Amino acid sequence: MGILSRKKSHLILGIFFLGIGLINRFYPMFFENLIPERFVEYRETISWVISIFSILGGIGMFFKQTRRLVKWPLLAVIFTSSLGTLSQILNLDLNEATNLLPPFWVKLKLPVQIGIGIWLWWATKEDPKPKEKRKHKRK
Repeated sequence: MGILSRKKSHLILGIFFLGIGLINRFYPMFFENLIPERFVEYRETISWVISIFSILGGIGMFFKQTRRLVKWPLLAVIFTSSLGTLSQILNLDLNEATNLLPPFWVKLKLPVQIGIGIWLWWATKEDPKPKEKRKHKRK
């Protein structure tokens, strides 16, 4: 990821997940409609858990001490969201959530979610330790 530094990535990902979590809390119906039909009775609970993970994870991305810890709940959010997207793609004709987005955008969401997951993994991995300079002995 040569385009963005890790520092900028932490900031962008933090704002992104914090924003997603807050939007999920203030406009829950949009996100609840994205949850597959078979989980209809758990939609509110799933939405709450995802928003809490997103808000706390987004805040955690701003602090060096918590970045590696919040990676896991944020990856769980991406994973569960990706499963929901996959369900939408497989049931485009049946899923009411596709009324919110055209089928092209529903299909585009999965690679974007995977890309965000890879970006999050890269941004939160341990910084490589600087190599020690070797002293070369001249003969």
